[in-house]
Amino acid sequence: MMKKVKKGVLWRACSAVALTVVSMSALAENCSTMPTSGGTYYLINKGSGQALDVNTNDTSTVPNVITYEFWEPTNQQFVLTKQSDNYWEIKSVYNSKLVEVLNSSTSNGANVDTYTDWDGDNQRWEIKTDSDGGFKIVNKNSQLSLTVAGSSNGSNVYQNSDESLSSQRWYINPVSGSCSSSSDTDLVGFASQSGDDGLSTTTGGAAGSTVTVSSCSALTSALTSSSAQVIQIPANTSIDCRTSARTVAACALDCSNWGDSGKTWYRIPTSSQSCSEFDGSTSSSTVNVTRNESTIYVKSNKTLIGLGSGSKIIGANLYLSGVENVIIRNLAISTINPSLVEAGDGITVNDSSHIWVDHVAFSNISDGYVDVDNSKNVTVSWNRFYGYNSQVCASQHWYTNLVADSEVTFHHNFWDTAAGRNPKIDGEDARVHLFNNYWKDITYFSIGGDDSAQILVENNYFENSAKPHWNIGSAYFSASGNTYTGVSSTDQYKDSGSTVFSDVNMYNYTLEDPSVLGSEVDGGTGPQD
Repeated sequence: MMKKVKKGVLWRACSAVALTVVSMSALAENCSTMPTSGGTYYLINKGSGQALDVNTNDTSTVPNVITYEFWEPTNQQFVLTKQSDNYWEIKSVYNSKLVEVLNSSTSNGANVDTYTDWDGDNQRWEIKTDSDGGFKIVNKNSQLSLTVAGSSNGSNVYQNSDESLSSQRWYINPVSGSCSSSSDTDLVGFASQSGDDGLSTTTGGAAGSTVTVSSCSALTSALTSSSAQVIQIPANTSIDCRTSARTVAACALDCSNWGDSGKTWYRIPTSSQSCSEFDGSTSSSTVNVTRNESTIYVKSNKTLIGLGSGSKIIGANLYLSGVENVIIRNLAISTINPSLVEAGDGITVNDSSHIWVDHVAFSNISDGYVDVDNSKNVTVSWNRFYGYNSQVCASQHWYTNLVADSEVTFHHNFWDTAAGRNPKIDGEDARVHLFNNYWKDITYFSIGGDDSAQILVENNYFENSAKPHWNIGSAYFSASGNTYTGVSSTDQYKDSGSTVFSDVNMYNYTLEDPSVLGSEVDGGTGPQD
């Protein structure tokens, strides 16, 4: 069997007639942390060090699965997607077929191949962590383990009773990035569920190619393309998407009403607004200011991921409208007209579904850090919302998150020193679940609800934060297991007692004791190395 060797691998001569390929990424790590649903991985056998491989010489309708020396082609890459029954699909990037047991056999020694997805239990696998490192991968139909017959190139893969052999243990190594940190758990929340868009979960661009970008033009081109893509921002790379300054009309607002005398901030009015309508207005006339953000209209089936804690986008509003299946992870978004109001969000989600925003740090943004309207199957997890901004009244951000008529899960997020909308939740179609989050030094309100929104608040930590869960008008709150300290412990706005989510099919999730959240969110939110 001949294999073309990819550039960037190290060759080592073993004899006059044989060469062995040694992959630097294979040597770098063997991951024993649970994969993320929708991610693309190499499966490396613990015993032989070889990779699970679809035999490219097999042109039948059921191409065979073997192991082969690791050299990173697409036939050694697999998309792992967790299903609603907690079993996994293992899909080959090379032929888009699922790894399965031939003919649904339940016998020891039955062959493992790839075949078109037909929702068979023989195409579903349980991934179980092994205490000695790696995973055992067990077929749902037979309850037998994925096993390799030997350690040489082309060794056959089959199923067999588990005997705790190294030939039955596998490392699951990401194609891009490093092993997940301890805080990188599986996708949890509404984004993990099936939806009206026909998707069973959120996979982003996992079915497409991978591209690495380091300029705003390349980033924009990739995010706005019509094809599925995984888009990587290298570690320690800032992509600046600010435009040349352009002049716009704004209303000048005196910050004295917010106890910040001598400071002025500026709000962009809509076509139907006049400056005299706003608190702190100094005149009914506008003044000229400048703004410089760009807007990137993200299309469906995209994963945008930073490859380290220093991956950053500056000055760009990521705008998701009428799209589905988008993941944004492990990067920072900052500096979007921080001296203005109504001059750009960090991430805007409108009329969209299956959206996951994870491990993103937001700071110095004009309007909403993440705003969600009329959308479903959305999860916002492990993000840090930095509220301090010296250019606005009281030096705290006022409009962190607005959720309107949407289905959103917030978990393990950190709202750090902000004023209001953390988040504000409106609309009779809003179903918002907030669990294991942390609020610190919030001066106006933490969670606010109105217009018949239904809100479930569980096992969160409120530190010195005003109006922990506030029924602004006609919202329905159910709250339990939360911890309140400082101002939060005496604040009267801790509304609860309603029945919520009676029309919602809930997902599996684990509630942590709020006492552990401080250290977790301080170090675990935002982008990670």
